Amino acid sequence: MRTLLLASACMVLIAGPALACRGTAEYPQIFIQLEQSKSSPERVEALMAMLSQGQTLHKEGHRQGDMGKLLTSLRMLDELKEAIAPWKYDFGAPDRS
Repeated sequence: MRTLLLASACMVLIAGPALACRGTAEYPQIFIQLEQSKSSPERVEALMAMLSQGQTLHKEGHRQGDMGKLLTSLRMLDELKEAIAPWKYDFGAPDRS
């Protein structure tokens, strides 16, 4: 029983950072959004290429433990999110009226 608990704890410690990484969850979400996008096929194709490159870089970063690759892939993820939903509303900004 003790061995089982120790093994479980080790698995959580090893897998925890990868599961907590926002890229692991957000890259698939962006893929779904691009599939449902009503943008031009050329634009969707270009964004899909960027998505594929970023996701590959992200997986390599996790596999190799390379923070530089992970950070680059997360910057790409942010660029993709900006390209899909470029408008933002700042709820903290004061009214101009």
